Formats: sequence, structure tokens, C-alpha cells
Amino acid sequence: MYMSFPYLIDFDLKKLPVHKTDVLVIGGGVAGLTAAVTVADKLSVQVLTKGSIKQTSTWYAQGGIAAPLAADDSPELHFKDTIAAGAGLCDPEAVKVLVGEAAAAVSMLLDLGTGFDKRDGSLRLGREGGHTVSRVVHAGDATGSAVMASLAGTVRDHNNIRLTENVFVLDLLKQDERCRGALVFDGATGSVNAYVAQAVVLAAGGMGQIYEGTTNPPAATGDGLAMAYRRGVKLAGLEFVQFHPTALATDENPRFLISEAVRGEGAYLVNEKGVRFMVGRHPLAELAPRDIVSQAVVKEMRASRSDHVYLDARHLPPEMLPTRFPAIWAHCLAVGFNLSTDLVPVTPAAHYLIGGVVVDLYGRSSLAGLYAGGEVASTGVHGANRLASNSLLEGLVFSRRIGALLLKTIEPGGALEIDLGLVQETGRPKGKSLAYVREKLQKTMTAKVGVIRTAEGLREAAEYLADRRYLQGYRYGKAADWEVVNMLALAELIVAGALSRRQSLGVHMVAG
Repeated sequence: MYMSFPYLIDFDLKKLPVHKTDVLVIGGGVAGLTAAVTVADKLSVQVLTKGSIKQTSTWYAQGGIAAPLAADDSPELHFKDTIAAGAGLCDPEAVKVLVGEAAAAVSMLLDLGTGFDKRDGSLRLGREGGHTVSRVVHAGDATGSAVMASLAGTVRDHNNIRLTENVFVLDLLKQDERCRGALVFDGATGSVNAYVAQAVVLAAGGMGQIYEGTTNPPAATGDGLAMAYRRGVKLAGLEFVQFHPTALATDENPRFLISEAVRGEGAYLVNEKGVRFMVGRHPLAELAPRDIVSQAVVKEMRASRSDHVYLDARHLPPEMLPTRFPAIWAHCLAVGFNLSTDLVPVTPAAHYLIGGVVVDLYGRSSLAGLYAGGEVASTGVHGANRLASNSLLEGLVFSRRIGALLLKTIEPGGALEIDLGLVQETGRPKGKSLAYVREKLQKTMTAKVGVIRTAEGLREAAEYLADRRYLQGYRYGKAADWEVVNMLALAELIVAGALSRRQSLGVHMVAG
């Protein structure tokens, strides 16, 4: 594997500023902030984010949070739908935890003041792909930003939480087979700092930017997964990359997502001839699980030699669309499409990494002292294909469990043990930027490791990644270059996983 060296930079721990805290949280999305809020009444917490709070994948999330709250719903039914979407690869015990603690997670957000949509005093529940009933709690079509506003407000107001934004976490610090903290680069000052903690919660999000078209924000370059890999932490399921079937077909990066909830309200998918193509492919038609819909969309695009299909909402009540989906309505209008009168071009885009750091039901990784939550983690709840709106729920439920465990096992102000004599010499030469390498990687992953894969394409991607000549002479001295190094490592792991899984399953579809 490419990441044969243990750290991204040279350093001498004795010469770095060292900051101490009970709990270090890496990541500022729903998983990271939930963990911080859960423990902060007792423990000191340092939260580090790569960008601002508004640059997380959670902030971009539109659809909502799945929870069995309706009279015609139950944890058992939510369990059944999750297992079905996961194509037989879900961990049943993890799914039981997810659906069993969903209501409590939503209740926590309500207590924090999250403004979910209501009707007649009760939560208004939407329906999305793979769900057999309406169970998605939402705040218009901007649920993620509503959730983040309430969590971030709590974090900023809490005396025990320190939030540091716009820093790049380089690597996890490991000594005596335990995670002791992290090395952090501050771009504003050009300095490197060490953060030492009794426990580290990795919640650094996903990796959609290794593809040309993604709904993920620019910061989603897989840094958390790469740094865990460099520390020898167990990873699994990285071949399972979920593509959302209805991203707006433009050149935007990230691509604008048109929420599954629009189809939940009755919109159709049609091909170049205006014909619905999901009817007959699955009993739920347009609301089939995402793997099935995305694969069907790609097949239609190939058949018509087009780069998109269409979302048709013209038959829906025109007064409903701008009120139920104000952000989607406004964005579509801004780029020239009226949801009520136009067919809207859509295409699949890289959306969510199902695999990640292998954890138990309390977020513990294979490295003592390191916990993981959210998209960076592999809890087992998603199997081979994530059920819509289970992602925010997973971040909430399992980060609350991480927090509960830390409250039981960590003493405030306890001993922080680390040998400041740790020194690393990488011996890498100086060189030029990795911007070109990033672009080439994105094109390769999109062409060879996308929605529908072939054995030949995967082998070609592996050969490209194995050729180190394009990296000769480069020096990784800034955040943009370190991102590319992380992206390359993760791409290699994804391709290796895809090559080793010979049979199609869920989002991993191999043709021919």
C-alpha cells in the first residue's frame, strides 16, 4: 500500500506546543458535536474541525433523520427496512441499537431546540427510498443545517468545550499501542501543534472528493480514514461507496443534491423519451433503495448515450414544492429549472462511504483510546447499502453511546501519558504541488470505480495507483497536498477492496 510511511511530516514532539484535554474530538459534524455535547458536563473537550462548522457534510444534508415515531411504525419495521436495504450485510445487533435508540436521539435534538417541521403540534414525517412507511423527521429540505445550528450553539456556549476551526489534523499520535492524541497544522500561523487526550473521538467524515462528481463538501477527502490507516487501525467495507441517484446534472462541485424526499412526495424519474423506468424494476419504483435506483439511472444514461436522466415533479401541486423544498426550489430556479414546469436533469454522484473504521457498539476501534463515529466509522448498520436518512441517525446514536462510555471510564483531569521524545523523520524531497495528481485521481476513480464497475476497470485503476512515478520529487508541505496523499491512500484501499469482492452486492456492482 502507498502509505508505507507512518506520519505525513517530520516532527520532534519536544519542540511542539502541547495542548491537553480529557477528550479530543476530530470533526465538527453531527457525530463529533454529539460526542462533545454528551460528555461536556463532566469532561473537558477539544473539538478540531478542518473548515468551519458550515463546511461539514452534515450541514449539507437535506433529507432528515429516520426514526420509528409514527403510529403505523415500530423499531421492528425500521429494523426490517434497514436490513433489506443493506443487502444482507448489516450487523443485526448494531441495527437493533440504531432503531431502538432513534427516538431518544431525536428527543435530544428537540431538547436542544432543533426546529423540525411539525403539523398540528406533531412532528411531520416524510418518506424516502427504501422506507415502507413515512418516518423521516426533517426541517424543510435543510435538516442538516438545522441540526448543526442547535448542536453548534450548544458547543459554543459550553464552558467545557473548546472549538478550534480551520485546522488540518495531520496524524494520530500512537504510543504503547494506544492513541494519545493528534498532530495538527494551523494554516493561519504555519505552526504544528500536538493535542494530547485521554480519549480521541475520530469523526472526520467521508471521502466523496476522490470522485469528480460528489455531493460532499470540498473538505471530504478521507483524512480521518487515512490517518487511522497509518496507525494500523482496522478498516473494512471501503469498496461500498454509495452514490445518490439524483444530484443536479451540472458542473458544480459539490453537485447540488435533490433530496430523495422529493421522490417521497411523488416525483418520478424519466428517461430521454419521458418514460418512467423504475416501474417494474422494483416494487417501490422511484423509492427503491439507492443502490438499485443509481444503477438503473446509469443503465438508462448508457442506453441513451446521455449524462443524465430527468426528475419529473410537474404533476405535483405547484404550491407545495416551494414551501416543502425551499432550498431545492430556489437553487433549481437559480440555474434555470422550475420544478413545477420543467424536467430537471439529474445524475448519480458520490455521496457516502459505507465502510470505515471498524468499531463496536460503543464506538471503540481496534486501537485503544481511539473511538470513531459517523461516516468515518463502520458500525455495521448500513451493510452493503445505506438506507436513506440513517446516516444522521447513526452519528447521533453511536456518538451518544461513545459519550456514555467515556463518562463511565474517564476521570476529569486524569493522567495524560505521552513520551515527548517521539521523533519522526520522513526524509521526503522537496518538489511541486499535487494539484494535477488530484485531478487525475478523480477522473480515474469516476471512470473505473463508479456506480457500475468492471474487473478490467478495477485492475486499470489499481495499476494507475501502483505507479509511483507521478509522485517522484513531490514534497507534501501544505494542506492541499496532504489531502491528495490521503485521497491516494483511500483510493488504493477502495480499489483493493473492490477487487477482492468478486460478487456484486449492494452499491458494489460488477458488470461482466
